[in-house]
Formats: sequence, C-alpha cells, structure tokens
Amino acid sequence: MTFMELIQVIGLTCAVTVLLTLFWQRIRLYLKAHVEQYLAPRYLKPCGVRHRKPASPSMRAPDETV
Repeated sequence: MTFMELIQVIGLTCAVTVLLTLFWQRIRLYLKAHVEQYLAPRYLKPCGVRHRKPASPSMRAPDETV
C-alpha cells in the first residue's frame, strides 16, 4: 500500500464516520420525539416540560370574572 492509498483510506474512513454520526444523531432525535409524545407529563419533567395546574378560585384576583 502506497502512502497516497493510505491517505485515501484514512480520508474515506473519516468521511464515512462523520456521515454515520450525523445520520445517527438525526435518527436519535426523531425516535426521541416519537417516543416522548406517548409519555405522561411526569416522565417529561427532566426534559423541561411542565404542565401548569389550573388556577384555583382562591388564587384568582377579586376583579377577575370566571
């Protein structure tokens, strides 16, 4: 194997690795979004998703109409 062939193999390996890494990240994000839509809100808290409770009547302002 000549030096130029070795450089070509190294370059091709790097290019394939970068492409596979980008492809894997896209697939991982797609699967994560797909799975999260089926999870209950309590499992999404570490992801930063919080659902607010409806305000109780005692917490409303006196001039606020229902």
